[in-house]
Amino acid sequence: MSCSRILASLFLLISPFVLASTSLPLSLPQPPEQVLQPYPEVSVNMLHSAKELIAAFDDNDYQLTAVEQSKTLPSYYVENLPSDLNALPVSQKTTGFIRLLLPTIKAVNERILLVRDELNRLSAKPKSQWSEAEKRWVQTLSDSYAIQSGEIAELLLHIDIIPAGMVLAQGIDESGWGTSHFAIAGNNLYGEHLPHDGGKFLTTPGGHVKVAAFSDLYQSTASYMHNLNTTRAYKELRLLRQQLRTQEKLTGYELVQSLLHYSSRGQAYVDNLRALIKRHRLDDFDQSRLNTSDSVRYRFSDNG
Repeated sequence: MSCSRILASLFLLISPFVLASTSLPLSLPQPPEQVLQPYPEVSVNMLHSAKELIAAFDDNDYQLTAVEQSKTLPSYYVENLPSDLNALPVSQKTTGFIRLLLPTIKAVNERILLVRDELNRLSAKPKSQWSEAEKRWVQTLSDSYAIQSGEIAELLLHIDIIPAGMVLAQGIDESGWGTSHFAIAGNNLYGEHLPHDGGKFLTTPGGHVKVAAFSDLYQSTASYMHNLNTTRAYKELRLLRQQLRTQEKLTGYELVQSLLHYSSRGQAYVDNLRALIKRHRLDDFDQSRLNTSDSVRYRFSDNG
C-alpha cells in the first residue's frame, strides 16, 4: 500500500525501535538492518530547507551527470527529508531527491555485498572447518532471514542487493518524490507497514492503519530491502533476481516485474515503476561506487 494514498490528519506514535533480538559477531559483517550506527563519524551539517541542500550539492559539484560519467558517487548522506521539496522547481526536486537518496541506497547495498562475500568465502571450505563465531554468524543470519535449512545457497538467495533503479523508483512512487507526510515525519519512503515485532509508527486517526516510521533514511532503506529479502510474498522476486544475476542482467527495470503484489495497483504499479526508471534513467547508477574518502552528513532540523 502506498503511503501517499493514505489521507491526512496523521499522528506520530513512538515506541522503541526493535532491532534483531540477537547480535552478530563483531568480527564478521553485519547486514544493514542490524547496523546501529550506519553513518560515518563526521560532523553533521544542519540544514533548514531543500534549497539549502541543493545549494550544498551544487557547491560540491555533486551532479548526476558527473556520477554517470565517473561511476563514482560521493558519500553525501542525507539522514532525513526536508519538508519543502515541493517548493523547488520540478527539475530541482526530481534531481535533488535522486541525489539525496542514492548514496544511502549504495551504502545499504554495499553492506549486503560484504555479507554475501563472507558467505561465499565460507562456502569454499567444509563446515567442519568453520570457527564457532562463523557458525553463530550463519545461524543468526538464518534466523533473521527466516531460513530453516541454514544452507549458504539458501542464504545467498535471500541476502542480495536491490538494484538502485528499482529502489529509487519505489521511493519516488511511494513517497511522492519525498513529499508525503509519512516520508517527511517518519522517513518511510517505501510504504512499509508496521512490522509484527513493533517499532515506531505513523497512524491515521483511530489507529486503523499503522505504517512503519524510522529514525533515518538508512534505517528505512535497510528495512525495505530486508522485507523484500525475507517475506514469503516476494519469493518470485528473489528467484528472478538469482536468474538475472546469473545472466548478468540484474537491473531495476527487469526486477520490478516481480512486484505485482507490492501494491494493490498490480500491473499498473509495475508499469509506472518502469516508466520512472526509463524516464529518469535510474538504472544508469548501478555501476557507480561510493567514494568514502570524504564523507559528509546532512540533517534537517525542522520537519514541521
